[in-house]
Amino acid sequence: MTARSGGNRNRPGSDSCDGHARARSTTDHDHTETEYTMPFPRVTRPLAAPAALAAALLSATACGTPATAPAADAAPEEARGHAVAGDLEISGAWVPEPANPRVAVLYLEVANAAHEDATITGVTTDASPDADLCSTETTESGASRMRVVEEIPVAAGGSTALVDGGYHIMLNDLPETLAAGDEVEVTLAFDGGREAEFTAPVEPMAAGSTPEDDHGAHH
Repeated sequence: MTARSGGNRNRPGSDSCDGHARARSTTDHDHTETEYTMPFPRVTRPLAAPAALAAALLSATACGTPATAPAADAAPEEARGHAVAGDLEISGAWVPEPANPRVAVLYLEVANAAHEDATITGVTTDASPDADLCSTETTESGASRMRVVEEIPVAAGGSTALVDGGYHIMLNDLPETLAAGDEVEVTLAFDGGREAEFTAPVEPMAAGSTPEDDHGAHH
């Protein structure tokens, strides 16, 4: 505790705050001022909230909340058939495991980076001596009907997906039944004599989806 006295000094009055207690006395004769000051205790504020938050994050990381893993039902896109023929790129080629042991279907996508349209003109595979380019159409009655086509267009700067319900490739009269894990060697022919060779894996068909079921009467 400190006692301090001084002469005729003009000091503004102050109320008690911030931990200070002051006592002031003044006389008319000597203008003596006495001030008592109690030292202000230092307070350290705990960083409870940030520390707790950091601890919680560290605990969550240590406990190993698993990240969402990709579904394992289908093969990764890069594991499916892929090839390049000039400005044409084939990707995502695969064969669903057939429900009918005599026929199978091949799906893929062809992208055309050229400024001119391209066409798929033919296909051969090592899984079947008979492969056709096909298209699924809807009749006036609303029924779906598949027919063989001579070519499949791929627009300039665009792409064409061969999928269930649209363009696709049929593998007919299979000498051996294809099963998940098998591979099919494919050669796709384009206009201008271009060809692309790739391998399409046979994968399990998703439950409840068997697009080749209506292909038994293809011929």
